[in-house]
Amino acid sequence: MNSPTVLRVAVCSALGAMMLPGGSDAQAQERTAALDEILVTAQRRVENVQEVPISMSVFGAADLEDGGVKRIEDFIGQVPNVYINFNSSIRTTAISMRGIISDPNSVGIDPAVGVYVDGVYMGRPTTVNVGLHDLERVEVLRGPQGTLFGYNTIAGVLSFVSRLPGDEPEFAVTAGVGNLNARTASAVANLPITPGRVALRGAVQYEKRDGFLRNLAGPDNNDADNLNGRIALAFTPNDELSVVLRADAARDRTHLGGVEVWVPSPLFAGEPFNTPHDLDPWDRVINDSRSSFQDRDVFGASVEVNWDIGPGTLTSITAYREFDWNNFQTTDKSPFDIFGTGITEDQDQFSQEIRFAGTAGDRIDYVVGALYFTQTMQAEAYADVGADAFSPFGAPLGANPAPGTGFIDIRTRAESMAAFAQVDWRVTDALQATLGLRYTAEDKTINHQLFGEPTGTFVPSVPLNRFERSDREPSWRAGLQYFVNDDVMAYASYSRGFKAGGYNAFAFQIVQADGTPADFEPEFVDNYEIGVKTLLADGRVRFNASAFLMDYRDLQVNQLIPNAQGVIDFQTSNAATAETKGIELEIAARLMTGLDLTVGYGYTDAKFKRFPGATPGGADFGGNRLAQSPRQSLGATLQYRHSLTGDWDLMARGEYIHRGRRYSDAANSPALEVPAYDLVNVRLGFERNDGTLGAWLWSRNLFDKDYASSRFFGSPAFAPGAIFQNIGIERTWGLEVSYRWAGR
Repeated sequence: MNSPTVLRVAVCSALGAMMLPGGSDAQAQERTAALDEILVTAQRRVENVQEVPISMSVFGAADLEDGGVKRIEDFIGQVPNVYINFNSSIRTTAISMRGIISDPNSVGIDPAVGVYVDGVYMGRPTTVNVGLHDLERVEVLRGPQGTLFGYNTIAGVLSFVSRLPGDEPEFAVTAGVGNLNARTASAVANLPITPGRVALRGAVQYEKRDGFLRNLAGPDNNDADNLNGRIALAFTPNDELSVVLRADAARDRTHLGGVEVWVPSPLFAGEPFNTPHDLDPWDRVINDSRSSFQDRDVFGASVEVNWDIGPGTLTSITAYREFDWNNFQTTDKSPFDIFGTGITEDQDQFSQEIRFAGTAGDRIDYVVGALYFTQTMQAEAYADVGADAFSPFGAPLGANPAPGTGFIDIRTRAESMAAFAQVDWRVTDALQATLGLRYTAEDKTINHQLFGEPTGTFVPSVPLNRFERSDREPSWRAGLQYFVNDDVMAYASYSRGFKAGGYNAFAFQIVQADGTPADFEPEFVDNYEIGVKTLLADGRVRFNASAFLMDYRDLQVNQLIPNAQGVIDFQTSNAATAETKGIELEIAARLMTGLDLTVGYGYTDAKFKRFPGATPGGADFGGNRLAQSPRQSLGATLQYRHSLTGDWDLMARGEYIHRGRRYSDAANSPALEVPAYDLVNVRLGFERNDGTLGAWLWSRNLFDKDYASSRFFGSPAFAPGAIFQNIGIERTWGLEVSYRWAGR
């Protein structure tokens, strides 16, 4: 679908929804109820989403259940100007908002999009793509949220909120089967221990599926094998005090890492290297000699206390999280034992947030608070040169025929403290002003060492280097809201965000040619935004629109930089400025009783303004599009629910997703341009109208479209001239059944 067509679809959907009959048709009002009110905590207090002056998308519990959402990729396609690069590693799943994306691979680089679970910041993107089950809602906030969220939210926030224990006993179980030998199961239990005072809730989810890349030389790649669960205990000793203890855990054991060959390497073009899988880049067949694997274990626990005192609520969130990661995958993607890389990573984090949300008189709402966050990481990145790299035909090649492994051993620690405040002043009944400020102090240390095994045969040993750095930066937000009437609100805002500096942890040599450490400074953004939020047709249509301009300086970008030995190293530096601008449109409409339409459209023009010295040859990438930033994004859902005779309801749902073409690199290499794609998902089910029983048939990528999320060049040493691509999963389909019991 081309760009004009995408835009026409979005505009026509909006116009069609707005033309629904209004209050003059009393009978239509009786037949068609208004849309449900959506409550969010985007500003650290409970508000109607239509009164929040932020461009945001919200998915409630019913949205997630009706869509059969189990992972982040199951709903993110409906969010305008948000793109997730699902590559061959769950560790490096990267989120792009409004064209900005961070390198998720290095432990020395912070993400641009902050991910929160029940108010707790996730320090590493490795923990982002875990199973989603028994959620109350998901909030997606676009643009810098530095005042109230702060820590590395320069592009936006993704916030997951789980369901709290309740006063009614409940038990639910869901099981499913599908193609690719897929098996899924989930269960939820809610147990009130002392009515009105103590309640317990637990949820567990399991998914297993064969890989969709058939490997001629080993286990099939890109499978799924994960188990996750959470438990919460809510304690309410009196009407003023509530305490929630939460814990969650997740485990993945997969053979991810498989990629398709888009352009074969000339090194493997002739016999005996050439293999049939090189001929069709979409056949989902690979020939990878060594078994890739990705193991992940995640654990977290938190205590949230809310105490209503005086004019407001005092909140404390104390949290600890950790994960362990281990993976290996080949780099040459050939049937030979040539070259592979792996990473082991252990992370621990602790955070303590205290805030007070209150009122002063009839016209002032405020939030003040402080945050302490510390994170330690131990990582070991290794590159393994196999025997076939030197003797592909059984005869040694080169001067060093011995295989070996090079290691980069890394220890990092980050400590951050912040104080923040935001005030909302209702100047008049219609006009409100907002001012927010946050000050963050962060210190980071790194210990870095390079060595090889056998010693001296593969890489030279580099002694331990230790460096420290500090950042002290403010961020702020100022805005105005004007309530035209009860159904229309317009806003304008200006905000400053920053992302902390760091280290090139995976550089072979952390000391540069001039003797300074291979670190980089913070990046900054000034965000200018206007928007309008409306309810039309007597509350049956919700139409929200926003326009933005984001001006980045000291942008953290990847460059090829010489290290102390004069070797060119792939490093992050503050070499660029950039500008992203665009719009977001979101429509939700109840077309008739039981028939709901949602549409989300986004347009982003994200380009470098300056990027001198982008290559060793001095190229300037100024004017190039930012990597992984499609201009057009469109998501639409049409859902129909109809009561059949007896006690059963019919539910039919269709989803459409479009993502525009994009480049996988800052150079905008034509060979790495990824085509646009269009996907359709469907879901058809029957459910008892009391919610006790249900059965659904579903399919994702219904028309079995071939599409890729990214492309990249092969290693110049071990796969010269090759281009690989991370391709999306084929058409999947299945059957799901559920049972739910709720006591009274």
